[in-house]
Parts: sequence; structure tokens; C-alpha cells
Amino acid sequence: MSLEPWEMSAGEIAEAVRTGSLTATAVVEAHLRRIDEINPRVNALTVVFAERALALAADLDRRIAAGEDPGPLAGVPFSVKENIDMTWSPTTEGATFLQGNQPADDATAVRRMLAAGAIPIGRGNMPDFGLRWDTDNDLFGRTLNPWVRSLVPEGSSGGDAVAVATGMAAIGLGNDYGGSLRLPANAAGVTALR
Repeated sequence: MSLEPWEMSAGEIAEAVRTGSLTATAVVEAHLRRIDEINPRVNALTVVFAERALALAADLDRRIAAGEDPGPLAGVPFSVKENIDMTWSPTTEGATFLQGNQPADDATAVRRMLAAGAIPIGRGNMPDFGLRWDTDNDLFGRTLNPWVRSLVPEGSSGGDAVAVATGMAAIGLGNDYGGSLRLPANAAGVTALR
């Protein structure tokens, strides 16, 4: 029995894309279908980069066909927490008054993920400024625990943890000042690296 791309680990996806078993486009399309199915139930992703992700995947597929090295994370969809800068998406930190906060540069972590061949697929929800253990804010609302919806997924990287746990992203790019990766990962049943 073969797995759907959204059921695969980041390592499995990258290997399949590098060896030609899967195209990056097929991986992104599968994850976008999963997002359409699951995100309305859990509210993990605040923004979905469907067009950009598909364009990046098509470009990666062309580069692979031309014999270029696609990078160690070739075609791996990842989410980016709302407080990590990206030039094509406002960095809101979950705060209503920051809706138009458009960064001039990508964060170093985003640049490194892109250079490794990973594909940003959406923004992970978070509490306002990451200051609470409940992933909830006035701008995007509450993210629900994927396993017990009456519980929270903790915070502050709760949106990214839930996105990974439910197969909407293979990697969630967050940050951790006092458990902000580790607590949501524990609540969602995934692994966090600080």
C-alpha cells in the first residue's frame, strides 16, 4: 500500500522528489487538497500560499528535469509561523493592527528552507505576539487540538504543530523562547527541534 504524499515524512518526500518517484507539484497538490479538507476543522493555517507553492514546485520540477540538485528538502511543504518574516506575506504575529506589516526581507530560516528546496505552503496560527499557551487571537481565531477538539494545541507555535500533525505540512517552521515549539508538539503528537 502506498502512502499519500501528505502521509509521508519530510525525509520520505524529499527522497521521492529527488529520485523522481514523485514530482514536487504532485506533493504540493496533495497537501493543498489536505488543507482544503482539514484546515476548516482545526484553523491551523491562517494563509495558504496555493499559487506560490504550485509555482515553486513547478520550478523545482523543471530544475530536477534539467539535472540540477534540488536540495536536501526537495519538494517538502512547510508552514511558517505568523511571527517569522516572509517578503510575500505580512508578519502579523496574530495581532489585528499588524495586518499590513510587510517585511522587506525573508527571515534567515525561511531563506535556508527555500535554498534547501522546501516549499512554503502556508502561515501557522499563533497567539498574539506568542505570549499565551493557547493558540488564539482576535485576527485569526483559535486553533483546535487535532485529536481532542475541546482541548487546545498549546502555544505559541500551535498552528504549525497542528499543521504537521494533520498532514497539511511536513515541517512547521516556528520558534521557541520558553516551550513555544515543545509544548504544541507534545499536545499535537509530533516532534519539535529547538
